[in-house]
Amino acid sequence: MAQRGKKYSGDLFARKWGSMDGFVMIGNVTELSTSKESDSDQLTSTGRGEYGEVIENESIPGPTELAIKFNTFDKHAMARVMMGEAVDLSTTPVEFTDEPLTVGMNWLKLAHRDIDETTLVLTDDTATVIPADTYDVNPRLGMVKFNDTSTLLPGASITYAGTTKGSAGYQIDANTLTSLPLEMYLDGKDRISGQDGILDLPHADLSSDSDINWFSDDWWEGGLSGPLIKDAGKPTMRFIEYK
Repeated sequence: MAQRGKKYSGDLFARKWGSMDGFVMIGNVTELSTSKESDSDQLTSTGRGEYGEVIENESIPGPTELAIKFNTFDKHAMARVMMGEAVDLSTTPVEFTDEPLTVGMNWLKLAHRDIDETTLVLTDDTATVIPADTYDVNPRLGMVKFNDTSTLLPGASITYAGTTKGSAGYQIDANTLTSLPLEMYLDGKDRISGQDGILDLPHADLSSDSDINWFSDDWWEGGLSGPLIKDAGKPTMRFIEYK
């Protein structure tokens, strides 16, 4: 068979190594690279006529390193670049009553976020409802700001009640994981020959190497890198290509 150049594309699937979880796509992968370096221990001659020549050489193979870049994100991809786990938010609204708050300047933090501002009621220490036009609400962050302090002086004690919206979503506590052990498959295709190929990566121990500029005008790019692990009875990496 004649040799040809290669250009690959494909879908990279992953799941937690050692689990029976379903596989999910890493994202729109822009880079999937493997590299392997070797070292050597050389015995060199000190002889008069052959000084510095190698008498014996022991090649010492190093680990196979994997690097991945991707530029689309779901909750799993966000969790990977933040070295945490994505947890779905509860969609059950939370009711709160008689929560205390001290009047002050600027934005004041409430006990909950995702506030349904149509239910929010603030009450002063005489049990009188505070008019809604005397304060602003940031329902996403769960904060209020008083714009009329003529009757409510800073330091006054009030209470508030209401409910949250119960909006769907997820949260990630960053840097709670020290590594990401993954099992991965590349469902690939050689764009030159049209042949299908599979890259089997049974065990990779990765960590995030992403720098995220949250205000960047460019598309975000996530990155993972780390060594491939040799498990008993399995290759470090296996490539299959079909005719």
